[in-house]
Amino acid sequence: MTLAFHALCIRHIIGLDILMDEIIFISLGLLVVLAALKMAFALLTGLSSFKTGGAMFTTTHRSKIKKILEVIPMHPGQVVYDLGCGDGRFLIAAAKRYKVKAIGFEINPWAYLLSRFRVGLCQANVSIHFQDFWKADLSEADIVFCYLFPDVMERLREKLSKELKAGAKVISCNFEMPGWKPEKIIIASHPTHTDPIFIYTNLLWRAQEDSNPRPADS
Repeated sequence: MTLAFHALCIRHIIGLDILMDEIIFISLGLLVVLAALKMAFALLTGLSSFKTGGAMFTTTHRSKIKKILEVIPMHPGQVVYDLGCGDGRFLIAAAKRYKVKAIGFEINPWAYLLSRFRVGLCQANVSIHFQDFWKADLSEADIVFCYLFPDVMERLREKLSKELKAGAKVISCNFEMPGWKPEKIIIASHPTHTDPIFIYTNLLWRAQEDSNPRPADS
């Protein structure tokens, strides 16, 4: 009886040791995977920043999205573009609330995969393209949303001036569009996310550009 009991105890101890070894091995494996993902994220973000003029992948806070969707009326079937859509949260929210045709462009592979995952998870009517928005034709847009970087805003203004149709709206988080007077400046109802959100309408900025023509190149 005593020998059998001791044998059972030994098997139990050995089993615990094996289990602990497996737990340690799995934990180390997870740490290696997380470290690799972190390095991949940093590398992919750094590489994509060359094309975005320094704009990094950052999410738009839900309070800002909520405020925009409250202030800017949208209608089913309207075309909404997000230039550098990140994880797709703005497009998902707009599509769910207003049934718009939501289209995003993203060149950061990590953000692109994350946005596709979120769209699938939410079952939202959103299209995400792994494409540089500078090469996209934005002429069908009714609303353009962007959260970019000051260094690209002048170039973006020129693109939007050439391509957007009359009455189209542009929503820019944090940074103004050079040379355009915003129709509205709104701020989210949040204690810390108080950065301005600039809203422009095509008819207004075209009138401004027509009244303030740029000097011709000499």
